[in-house]
Amino acid sequence: MNRRWFLLGGGAVAAGVAAFALWPSGGPRPITIDEAGRLALSRYTAFTASPLRVRVEAPMAEGTVVVDGVIDYRSHHAVGEYRAPLGSGLIAWDAEGLRVAPGRGGGLPESVASTPDWSPRAYTDDPLDTALRLSVLLGQDRPDNAQVLAGQEARWLRREAVGGRECDVFSGPRPRTGRRGGESPLAYWVDADGRMRRATMRLPDGGTLTVGLDETASWSPPDTPWA
Repeated sequence: MNRRWFLLGGGAVAAGVAAFALWPSGGPRPITIDEAGRLALSRYTAFTASPLRVRVEAPMAEGTVVVDGVIDYRSHHAVGEYRAPLGSGLIAWDAEGLRVAPGRGGGLPESVASTPDWSPRAYTDDPLDTALRLSVLLGQDRPDNAQVLAGQEARWLRREAVGGRECDVFSGPRPRTGRRGGESPLAYWVDADGRMRRATMRLPDGGTLTVGLDETASWSPPDTPWA
C-alpha cells in the first residue's frame, strides 16, 4: 500500500476559515478555498489537541475488530484494547509497527504500564494494520497546504454529525497512483473548528476502515510497550 495515499499535502496555510453557516452545500463538488484551509488544518489540530481518545474499526474475515485507546501525535505512540470475534487483549502501535499483549483487567493506563510481555511485529497488508497505520497519519506538527489539497481534487461530499458535532465530509485527495478524476478511497469528517473527528478508507473488497478521533484524553501512552 502506498503511504502517500494518506498524505494530505505539505506546507503551511494562511487562509481564514469561513463561518460554518455560510459554507455552501449540494455535493459532491470541488472544495472551496475556505474548506481547503480548514481541511489543511485538521491534522495539525489533531496534533495540538493530543493525546486523543481513538477508536479504530476494521472488517476482518472473522468479523469486525474494534480498538479503543489513546493516540498521542506528539510522542507518535498509541495504545488500546482490541476486541475481536476470536479474542481480545492489549495493543500498542506507532509508525513502524505494532505490539500485542494479553489483557490484564483494570483500567487501560494501568494495564498497559504494568504489562511486561509485549510481542512486536511489523505491519502487514491486513485491514486492521492498515487502519492502525491510517490513524497514525491523521496528526502532524504543521498544517497542510490548502492549494495542494484543492489541486489534488479533494471534494466536499455532505454534512453529517459525529458525536453531536456538525461536520463537513471531504473526500480525497485522490490517490496519486490513480487516474485523474478517479475517486479517492479516503474521507474525512472535519468540524467547524478544524478538528478531524473521523476518517474512513474504502478497501478494494468493499469493506471500510474507520478511525474516530474523540476528545483530549487525560493521559498519554506510557513507554512500556516500546521499552
